[in-house]
Amino acid sequence: MPQNVMVSVMGEGEYMTRLVQAILQREVIPPRNLFLSAKNKAACQAAEGYPVSVCEDELAALIKSEIVLVAASKREMPTELAKIAGSAQKRVLVSVCDSEQINVAYLAERITTATEFIAAMLHRDENGKLYATYEISPKTRLFLHQPCRDLVDAMCAMMNEQG
Repeated sequence: MPQNVMVSVMGEGEYMTRLVQAILQREVIPPRNLFLSAKNKAACQAAEGYPVSVCEDELAALIKSEIVLVAASKREMPTELAKIAGSAQKRVLVSVCDSEQINVAYLAERITTATEFIAAMLHRDENGKLYATYEISPKTRLFLHQPCRDLVDAMCAMMNEQG
């Protein structure tokens, strides 16, 4: 059953595009509840054919969402977080990265407003299967934990099926 939350996806790289595709293909949320920036061509292209909500820019997408997924490499994460640092308050910010250094403390250092944080750290098991572990800040509203996990887990499952 789809989660009824408003979600924006930001960032760059393979995980960002796969995240958008997994959310839509696996119907984790209704497509109209996914907000993307028109300036993020890769995200819009990944959502092609779905009735997603395309906003003017990342700030407009962020403002309309409850959950903000930021997918980027360890090197690019500071740049992606800087784009939303002053505007992410009252949102659950979920980082999606394959580095354990991108954790809740890292996010709290860069986003100083009263945002709730979840760090989704991506790993591969001995068989090469992708999975996520989660670190959740104590202030994160409990009812949003599972929707955030569902969004990232959908990407891991889809990538594992595709090989």
